[in-house]
Amino acid sequence: MEGDCEVVQLGTFGHQVGGHSVILKLPNQTICKPLLPREHFFYESVAQELKNYTPEYYGVIRVCFQPTVDAKFTSVAYPKATIANPDPETKSMLSCSTKKSVHTEKDQEGIVFKSDDSSGNPWSVNCLNVMSSKLTEYVEQDYIVLEDLTARYHSPCILDLKVGTRQHGDDASEEKKIMHTKMCTDSTSSSLGVRLCGAQMFNAATSEYIFRDKYYGRQLDEARFHGALKDFLYDGSSYRTDILPELVDTLKQLREVIKSLSSYRLFSGSLMIIYDGQKTSSEVGGAPLPRDTTSPQDASMKGMPASWTTRGLWPNRSSRSPWHTRPELLKFRQKVDVRLIDFAHTTHAGFVHDPIRYEGPDEGYITGLTTLISAFENMFK
Repeated sequence: MEGDCEVVQLGTFGHQVGGHSVILKLPNQTICKPLLPREHFFYESVAQELKNYTPEYYGVIRVCFQPTVDAKFTSVAYPKATIANPDPETKSMLSCSTKKSVHTEKDQEGIVFKSDDSSGNPWSVNCLNVMSSKLTEYVEQDYIVLEDLTARYHSPCILDLKVGTRQHGDDASEEKKIMHTKMCTDSTSSSLGVRLCGAQMFNAATSEYIFRDKYYGRQLDEARFHGALKDFLYDGSSYRTDILPELVDTLKQLREVIKSLSSYRLFSGSLMIIYDGQKTSSEVGGAPLPRDTTSPQDASMKGMPASWTTRGLWPNRSSRSPWHTRPELLKFRQKVDVRLIDFAHTTHAGFVHDPIRYEGPDEGYITGLTTLISAFENMFK
């Protein structure tokens, strides 16, 4: 460990709606996910234009996993100051294949679970269970630390959308190219440029969540996909039309940013939309709900051992101003948050010496954003 620096106990992140590997939570409004070299490079060199639309990135930690006698595991972490020249072929040692292990519902309703279920939603639980079954000995692995986008919400409603008409990277094998191309053709990815990858919705009337997974999303045709977007806004008694103006505005601004980025290809990237299933006092009347307005930078220090900062081991991100002092962000994230995530297959000019260089913006991604803008704009017309 880094000079016997204090370790931090990691917890379960219960709002994971997709992905192959378990996401863990630090005690400071941040999460961590396995370090993939291409994604790590993206966060270390993210374009200024995209910073408003990506999670805050804090650096790299080393996570230590220890299996326990009850077929589960404990995990602790300590910071790494740097990680030099990662192997581009490195893959997560504890990647959890979730193929067909969560998808149990055949109806259109999704899986219902209680909001006070500390174990998390079905996808989170499954990822933990799969990882527990694979973990047979002590393991250490590098993770990247990111802002927890759900931290400021009481009852986060989350929509994970796979955006773009192509979902394989340039480094994919022929077998994977064929598989992902067929997946796009057989889903709304090819026709709409977007498909549902996971959703967590909150019923305020019953205090229950409804969860839908990526297998549900792959079955949707165009009409049912638009219906699923509408379902995402339903709170058990009415539709949350109050978030639509801000959501559409943000999607339009993001589309302009993507149009401006020549050579960028966000292959297999996702777009995450989050809002609070619990309305604020101004929306329902009564006492205000104490939402956390701590900046991501300040939040990253809460609950962390002093040794992580005093010894310079926690990466310094001071070059990125706190969100509450950045005027361009003041109009963002009042009711809804829109972020790009998952960059393991992203490429652009100069990206880790990639041999293929694309010209112009990512038209497939723009197609998906245009679909979403049109859908949300016209949903209740």
